[in-house]
Amino acid sequence: MFFLIKISFYFILALAISVIGLASFGASLGLRRMYVKALLKIFEYATNIKEEKLKDSELIETEIDNELERTERIRKIQRKRLDTFKLDESLQDKQNNNYLPSSEELKREFELADVSDFVRQGLQAIIDDQVTKRFTTEELAVWNLLSRNDQQYEYISFRVTVLWLCGLLLRYCVLFPFRLILFMFACTFTFMSTFLIGRVRDGRFKRILNWYATLILHRILSRVFSAIITFHNKENKAQPGSICVANHTSPIDVIILSTDNCYSMIGQQHGGFTGMMQRAFSRSARHIWFDRSESKDRHLVAKRMTQHVQDKTNMPILIFPEGTCINNTSVMMFKKGCFEIETEIYPVAIKYDPRFGDAFWNSSKHSMLQYLMLMMTSWAIVVDVYYLPKMSKRADEDAVSFAKRVKKSIADKGGLADLEWDGMLKRASPKLDLMYEQQENYCKHLKIN
Repeated sequence: MFFLIKISFYFILALAISVIGLASFGASLGLRRMYVKALLKIFEYATNIKEEKLKDSELIETEIDNELERTERIRKIQRKRLDTFKLDESLQDKQNNNYLPSSEELKREFELADVSDFVRQGLQAIIDDQVTKRFTTEELAVWNLLSRNDQQYEYISFRVTVLWLCGLLLRYCVLFPFRLILFMFACTFTFMSTFLIGRVRDGRFKRILNWYATLILHRILSRVFSAIITFHNKENKAQPGSICVANHTSPIDVIILSTDNCYSMIGQQHGGFTGMMQRAFSRSARHIWFDRSESKDRHLVAKRMTQHVQDKTNMPILIFPEGTCINNTSVMMFKKGCFEIETEIYPVAIKYDPRFGDAFWNSSKHSMLQYLMLMMTSWAIVVDVYYLPKMSKRADEDAVSFAKRVKKSIADKGGLADLEWDGMLKRASPKLDLMYEQQENYCKHLKIN
């Protein structure tokens, strides 16, 4: 038994070393794409079995519902026959005596029916909600044999259960140890490379070292998630001394984009593991981290961004203007900060295929390490990256209008919904102005002239 474990360990280690070597040169043997094609066939097979079982259960439920409906109809007829022989005596007296209600009686008390219109509007708002459903896992058309999804059918059939168990063993006993070794190597490489490059004097040689080290690092990290990345229109890649903006689904958006280009990053300061990585990256290149709660930081960040893009030797700045992660179905309001700077904007649309793994990070539910664990135990990360032509602010538009135009181009290219809502509603309550407006409308409706 010990011998088998030892052999398995050396095999995984040798495989990891070969993957690291290929990733360093941006090469691939095509095994991941073959693996994904095989997964698609397995998913289709499991989905067909699931649908057959659901149809059978629906037929049984329909028969039961029909019987219950028939019984209830008979009871209603019986009650109606009994009610015809009952008459309200007080109402009969009023009708016989030509009763007229007084003015005091016309001022009736509040009735539950008075709020029916608002209840209807509230239910409609819940059903047609375009905000909160953007912060939850995207719904899948097919089940991908992951029990962490809302769609859980692992026990619906014996054949599906066997497939699910085999997938569970593959993901946790084969893929996860292999990916964990890659991840540990990538972290070690990060700290060592940034430390050594950070000790080199600023200049062209340091920028070249950082360029190649960054590409190698992120290509290795992409293998940690078995990422299959397809880049479109590479001629539109961001150039030095510019700003690159993209929709934001996950922290690994940075890894995905940095396998093809190098960026200076700007973002919220974090603690824990993420903060440790931010400090490491800052040793070898110029990155901008800020505290969103500090108003002084906003002006300082804008100033540093302006200085950064004015130097055409600097790497392009990568920004996610939404300010938070959205679940790969839409693009929400872009903050106007980076669009106030006089420079070229290079939009990028990122679209993940959720069938192989949900890349969305729900930061209110999972920590960074928990999220990485979920990613390393998913099947794979399949993503398309669309480089859009560079855009500049027109003479007749302000920063807000420019941000909306860029956002729309990203949404259209990525096949995402273009929403005007602020993504920060994920963490904060709606603004008081919106609440007061609804309260005023309610008061006008109740007002009696």
